[in-house]
Amino acid sequence: MSQGPPNMFGLQFGAPSPPLDVDEQSTTPLIPSIEFGEPMETNHPVPTATPFYTQAENEFATDAEEFARDLDSLSLVRKSPAEQRAEIFKLVDSYYHYAAKKVHAIRKSQGKGAGTGLSHSHYASSQDSMELDDAENSPGFPGSAESLKRWELEAQTWDLLRRLLPLRYSNKTSLKPTRHDVTRFQSSSELWEEFLQSDSTAQERKAVLECLQASADESRTDIDELVRDYQQRAERGDIIAYGWLHTRSAIKMQKNLHGWSGALDPNAPDVVQKLRNGPNPLVTQLDPDVATRQNRKLLPQDEYFERAIWVGCYELLRRGRSIAEIRDWCVERTEVWRAVSMSAMPLSKEESDIRFGCDPLSMLLWRRTCFALARQGGTDDFERAVYGILSGDIQSVEKICEDWDDFVYAHYNALLRTQFDAYLMKRSPPDATAAITQSFPAAFNAVQFHGDAGSVGERLVKSLETNDKTSKEAKTPVKTLQAAILSDNLDQYTYELGLALSKLANKEGVSALIPRYNSDDQDIDDTKYVQPTDHSSLRVLVHVYLILSNLEQLEGGLHAELSERHKVQENVLSAYVTTLRLTGLTDIMPLYCSHMQGDRAFFTLSRNVTGVTDQPEREILLRLMEKLGMDIAEFVQFQPRSILQQHPLPAERPPPFGRFTMFSNEPPSLKYGRPLKPDFLGEPPENLDDVDEHLIQSLEWFLLVDGLWYETFRYGTAIYKRFLMQFNLHAARALADRVRCSEIFKRKAGIIYSDDSDVSWFEEVRASAATGSLEDNGLSPEEIAAAQNYFEMECLTRALDLMETIASSQLLVQDPAERVGRDFWSHIGHELKTIKSLMQPILNNWLMESIEEDEDFTYLRDAYLPETVIGYVSVLHFAGTALTRDNLLECMELASVIAKKDADVQAVIMKAGRMKELVEGFASCSKALAVSSNDKKGPSGMNSKRMMREHGWTRELWSVKK
Repeated sequence: MSQGPPNMFGLQFGAPSPPLDVDEQSTTPLIPSIEFGEPMETNHPVPTATPFYTQAENEFATDAEEFARDLDSLSLVRKSPAEQRAEIFKLVDSYYHYAAKKVHAIRKSQGKGAGTGLSHSHYASSQDSMELDDAENSPGFPGSAESLKRWELEAQTWDLLRRLLPLRYSNKTSLKPTRHDVTRFQSSSELWEEFLQSDSTAQERKAVLECLQASADESRTDIDELVRDYQQRAERGDIIAYGWLHTRSAIKMQKNLHGWSGALDPNAPDVVQKLRNGPNPLVTQLDPDVATRQNRKLLPQDEYFERAIWVGCYELLRRGRSIAEIRDWCVERTEVWRAVSMSAMPLSKEESDIRFGCDPLSMLLWRRTCFALARQGGTDDFERAVYGILSGDIQSVEKICEDWDDFVYAHYNALLRTQFDAYLMKRSPPDATAAITQSFPAAFNAVQFHGDAGSVGERLVKSLETNDKTSKEAKTPVKTLQAAILSDNLDQYTYELGLALSKLANKEGVSALIPRYNSDDQDIDDTKYVQPTDHSSLRVLVHVYLILSNLEQLEGGLHAELSERHKVQENVLSAYVTTLRLTGLTDIMPLYCSHMQGDRAFFTLSRNVTGVTDQPEREILLRLMEKLGMDIAEFVQFQPRSILQQHPLPAERPPPFGRFTMFSNEPPSLKYGRPLKPDFLGEPPENLDDVDEHLIQSLEWFLLVDGLWYETFRYGTAIYKRFLMQFNLHAARALADRVRCSEIFKRKAGIIYSDDSDVSWFEEVRASAATGSLEDNGLSPEEIAAAQNYFEMECLTRALDLMETIASSQLLVQDPAERVGRDFWSHIGHELKTIKSLMQPILNNWLMESIEEDEDFTYLRDAYLPETVIGYVSVLHFAGTALTRDNLLECMELASVIAKKDADVQAVIMKAGRMKELVEGFASCSKALAVSSNDKKGPSGMNSKRMMREHGWTRELWSVKK
């Protein structure tokens, strides 16, 4: 793999690194300003090379890397709680601005304006600092409308959090006590500031309103565009001012026609008869409240004009525009009186705009007047909704609410205004407030309407799930999340999300990564929560969860013990790490796993790095883990330990004898002896079983960490033993090829032997360690003993593999259609030499010496030794007739070794009842040697028959009697 740019920790992809020392403590802090590399190539079925990514996957990769880069700042050296809290709030703010810039970029690509909401000033200052993919920015980018909506919702979510979290996780003593000693006249603005400082609930509700106003200002259709249809129906061309032109003309015409002058009496019979529009009587005057006062109509064109004005006023309030903007909009239409009626307390989203010039008593009176207009006045629902907003009414505003945001805005606006009204009543003289309350009906009390203040948010968002207008939207994953934020119920939300993910993950089978901890998920509506395939929403949820967890930890809300509830919540992290694997972002996975507690971190990471097979990439992951404070020594040990525990061997096993066979059913021949099956190990699979592959990979990780000598061979021996006891020789062969014992000695002890085909190096190392000459390498006899069983099982596996190759070669030799040359025989000779070397440990107390007593070794000796030794005799027979007779002589020497009184192999063969087969094999070799009068491939000038007689050979030597 080519060397790529640095990843988030400053390491470079593809750069080889030396093995890590588990005792080495890294003092280098993580780097917050970082550059990410390209997604790493893995062996996972999902392609990870960049050219094969879809546009959505590329976008997700960019976003995930950006979010990880910012999250990495929380992994720096620990600071004071106040500083850490500030860093978390800064992180939320950065996520918001990232989403807001995305919205701006997509809008720009669609030829739309960036909006004039809260984030507009941010766009102006930072839009040049971000570069997005050209394809995404192009006007024809597929799915851009859907993408825009998604990013608008995400920006709104982060905006909610950045406004609410500092209020919920702050120094509570910062709230100022309520003042009750009024020593001078105070305006409503001053009391408003005191009210907010004294009431944390009011601060949160104001923050929610500002968020809803900002998102509406950014995402809703431009107001002039919104009212254009009504303006056209008003039939006045491009004129947007000068009031009710059509009704005024009708009144003037009738006055000129009938000679009327002055104000017309609406009850006069002739006025009633002449001033009509069909069945509806027209107003006789043109003051703003005439339609309500006279209970008469305007001409339809002017009613459309009136609707356009009130729609505009409603949208100005709903979007949190400043009173200056409201005034300018109304002045442009010569309707400045409407701006005046909204000027007392518009609750603009601009902090600097909240200046109420009236005194508290006027404010109390004004609110009640607006409430009366909302409930009893006006001729249009939008007009009543405008006064409903100003008075804190819910009923009149809900009539024109269109979506979830509108309903939440209506309720939070009513709650906040009701709270302030009660505060003004408390701070004003009792006699003055009594006069107002006795003269005017009370305004709507939203606090009393909602009941218990502590659960207002939760009840509100629940009610929106049953509202016909909002039920569908309220059950979408994003709005479900926002509902949890509003109701301050994120902890329960992440728990239910974890249950939903568990339910989905275990729907068609048992999931190890996202287990089912209990049956509570049966009642969970998983459609309300993000689906694992929705990678972008999962990214948002993961970071919301991590931010909340970090804040709770600072507040002392997380305990050391890992509760089942917390395990369920961590399902969202586990699902996201899997998403990172599927999209090739393996270098980011350790960052998120480091936020898990207990073994879950290692388990999730180990199961998701199986596609990382490149050694430099593995070294990078280990370095990332080390910098994140994860114990890499424990990680590499956890992998095989957890897999072996998760997939134990059956307790019952069949008898060992006869389980493994190497021979074909064909009769033996004098030339080649008893034939072996060409494929006695079985047809090699295209891919190993997942469990087998992961076990081998887990041992490969040990090679990248210094130390862990005993652990490497303990787990390696356990894996070998598992494969051999299952007679899974393909997996054992893969292990022998990929994690050679000599390679372990090379990596961990610096002992290098160039010729791995001669395994006598192990005995040399044993002898050197016994004399103490390997102390500089850190090897003692105890270390060698720890490696012996691993080495011995490797020898058996390699020997069987080569014997199978010899068997296949024998088949080629016997085929007259095949022509074999010198290279073929040279290769056979080299493999035979290796087999002879590998057989020495097998013939000499194989698996009889071990650090710990293990009954399984006896089972393996019984299962493999008889067949392997008898098969070895057949190999020597074939080599003796096809290569050189010296191999037949070595077969004679093998007989003498087995015939020794204390030979351990003899006992196993006798136990298996196969001594007769072995003796027949030796006899067949002896006969082959006898009939071979001349050996052209052997040493010249040697009388082989005379030599054999001198060694005591006779024809009757191998006569086997029953």
